[in-house]
Amino acid sequence: MVKKVRVQPHIQDSVLRDPFEPTTHFPNELIQNADVSLSALGLLLELLATDGDFDVDAARTAELERRAAGIPPEDVDELLRELEAAGYVTVTEE
Repeated sequence: MVKKVRVQPHIQDSVLRDPFEPTTHFPNELIQNADVSLSALGLLLELLATDGDFDVDAARTAELERRAAGIPPEDVDELLRELEAAGYVTVTEE
């Protein structure tokens, strides 16, 4: 089963992409929102920058590599639950 993550349209519409450069501009209100942790915000920004091309399984693998290297853990599923609770994304299994 594949886990799909979709950023809510109102969040997606608030982001500007430069058509000539690989640059994404995020509104300050989104970045300064205190409703989510900095880790969850970082994941949201990555989701927005990749324009929906986010591989949850690859993120989990990268997290296992981080833990093996002694870097403090971040649970990708926990961060997705936090973003979903804040109304930023929907997560479905297909």
